[in-house]
Amino acid sequence: MTLADNPPAHATRPRWSTVLFDMDGTIVDSMECIAGALRLMAADLGIGEPDLSDVTTFMGPPMRDTLEWVTGFTREDDIARASTLYRDHHDELEYLVTTYPGMVELITDLHDAGIPVGVATSKRLRIARRWLVDYHLGDDVDAVAGASEGHAGADKAGIIADSLAQLRDQGHDVSRPVMVGDRRHDIDGAGAHDIPTIFVEWGYGTDAEAGAAALRVHDVTELRTLLLG
Repeated sequence: MTLADNPPAHATRPRWSTVLFDMDGTIVDSMECIAGALRLMAADLGIGEPDLSDVTTFMGPPMRDTLEWVTGFTREDDIARASTLYRDHHDELEYLVTTYPGMVELITDLHDAGIPVGVATSKRLRIARRWLVDYHLGDDVDAVAGASEGHAGADKAGIIADSLAQLRDQGHDVSRPVMVGDRRHDIDGAGAHDIPTIFVEWGYGTDAEAGAAALRVHDVTELRTLLLG
């Protein structure tokens, strides 16, 4: 289903007071980095190479869920050990991460149009902030919320609340926010705050997940039309 198939009921060109973006699968393609880090972590732990053929199992869920799935660990100390190994390898493989064409320019144009932009990601906050600076978006994103360095199980609804709170504290209008993401975690997290989600098809989600979103876009051009007209 494309944007034309799923227009909002109240308008053909909706406008929102602020835009929240997921990061992995929305702004950046980080699959090779994350998959590589999981494989190296598993090798370090001696548990055998995980089957990562289904990207939905590890791209999008809170990292704690992914670590439990890959390792089978349930004890906190074991999960913490796996998390440390994963983080170290993730940092080593960041050179594999790329931005999706047009996303950097879209975020910059939103900022230039006076529309506040927030990032709400399950990625570690330190990494998210550094990547935004690396992609020359540090001055264009008004709020960044993510997982703490030692917290692998960050809740998406809580992260979205944090990003909104930062924007509100800066005096921005958050009365009509919209979430842009690629997984059901984004949709459900935003839904907890009665925020609609625009599902992006270039990420790691499935058609079934997209069905729960308010809107769905095939490419950045369609997303730009929705957000900027």
